[in-house]
Amino acid sequence: MTKATEPQEPRDVAHARAHNIQETSEAMPEPGMTMLQRIRFLIGFLLCGILWYAPFAAVIGILLPQRFLDDGVADPTALVAQLNSIGAFVALFANLLWGTLSDRSRSRFGRRTPFIVVGAVLAGLFLWLTSVVNGALLIILCWCGAQLFLNMLLAPFFAVLSDRIPENNRASMSAIYGLGVTIGQSIGQILSAALLTNVAFGILLASVCLAICGLLTVIVWPKEPSAASLPAAQRGQGVVSVIRAFTPPTKNCRDFYLALFGRLLITISIYMIVNYQLYIFREYIGLDTARASASLSVAAIIIMVASLVASAIAGPLSDFLHRRKPLVIACALIIAFGFLIPAMIPSVWGMYVWAAFHGFGVGVYNACDQALNVDVLPNKEEAGKDLGILNLSNTVGQMIGPVATSIIVIAFGSYRLAFLIGAIVLACSCVFIGLIRKAK
Repeated sequence: MTKATEPQEPRDVAHARAHNIQETSEAMPEPGMTMLQRIRFLIGFLLCGILWYAPFAAVIGILLPQRFLDDGVADPTALVAQLNSIGAFVALFANLLWGTLSDRSRSRFGRRTPFIVVGAVLAGLFLWLTSVVNGALLIILCWCGAQLFLNMLLAPFFAVLSDRIPENNRASMSAIYGLGVTIGQSIGQILSAALLTNVAFGILLASVCLAICGLLTVIVWPKEPSAASLPAAQRGQGVVSVIRAFTPPTKNCRDFYLALFGRLLITISIYMIVNYQLYIFREYIGLDTARASASLSVAAIIIMVASLVASAIAGPLSDFLHRRKPLVIACALIIAFGFLIPAMIPSVWGMYVWAAFHGFGVGVYNACDQALNVDVLPNKEEAGKDLGILNLSNTVGQMIGPVATSIIVIAFGSYRLAFLIGAIVLACSCVFIGLIRKAK
C-alpha cells in the first residue's frame, strides 16, 4: 500500500507558526541548563551581589556619615536622610528607564550585557566623586549620578532571572545573590569601619570594586545570545512605542502590585535602621568612635554568618517546596522581632541580638524575594520593565526609611521609637504578601 500523503500547510501559515515558535523561544528561558551553566550563573549572581553592595553599604552606611562628622556638618543625621531620599528618587525613575530600554535593546552583545557593564563603570566613577567634591549639594549630585548608573546595572541584571533562568532554579539564584548582598554588606561594613580615619581611600576602594562588578559578572556568566536577530514583532517602532513601553502593567497584575507594596514595607523598615548603625552605636548606645567602630565590625560578622545560614537553607527549601510566600512572611516576622530587642535593651549586646535576627531574616528574604517577583510578572516579555517597577519598592523604601528615622529622631530625640515603628511596618507587609494568589 502506498503511504497517504499528509496535507501540506499553506506557506504563510507555516511561516507564521515558525515565527511564533521563534518568538516564544526568545521570550522564555530554556527549560533546563547544564551543571556547568548553573555553576557559572550561581558564581555570577554571588559575585555581583558582593561587588555592588559592599561599596554602597560602605559609602552610604559609614564612610559618608563619617565624612559629614569630619566636615563638621551641623545635622549629619538629616543630611544622611537627604542623601538617601534624593538619591532614591533618582533611582525611582532610573530603574524603570534602564529596565525598559534593556527590554528593547537589540545589541549583538545581548539585551542586558551592555547595560550591566557600562552601568557599573559609571556608577563607580560617580561614587568616587563623592569623596572628591566639596559641599553638601555637590556630594548629593554625585550620589544621584551613582544611583542613576547603579540602576543601569541592576535593572537588566535582575531581568536575567526571567530571561535565562528556568523557574525551578530561580530561588537558588535569588538565594545566592542575596547571600552575595549580605556578604557584601558585611565586608563593606568591616572594611569601612577600619577606614574611618581615611575616608577618601575607603571610597576610592569601594568605587573600583563597583566599577569592575559588571564586567566580571558577564565574563563569569555563560555568554548572552545576541539580540540583533530578535523577531520584528519585538522590535521598537518609534518614539510612541518606547513611551508605551514605560506604562505600568494594567492586566492580570493584582499579585504584581501586592508584591510591590509588601516589598516596599519590608524595605522601608530595613532602611530605617541599616543606614544609621554608626549613629545608633554612638548616640543611642553611647559609644565613642573606637568602640563604635569595633562594634560595627562585630555586628557585620554576626549579620553575615546568620545570613549565610539562612540563605543556605531558604533558597534550596523554596525550590524544593515550590513555595515563596510563607518564607517571605517568616522573614518579615523574624526581622520585626529583632527590632524589638534594642528597643527594649539599648545596649551593645541588644544590637548584636538585632544583628543576628536581622541577618537571618534578610538571608531568607534575599533567597526568596526575587524569585517571588519573577513568579508574579504579568508579562515575561517585559520582564526588565516590570522588574524595574517592582524594584521601585527598593528605591522608594530607601527614600522613605531614612527620612522616617530622621523625623523620629529629631522629634523624639531617640532611636527607640524608630525600632518599634519599623517592627509594626514589617508586620503590615505580611498582609500584602499573604494576599498574593499567583505564587505559592
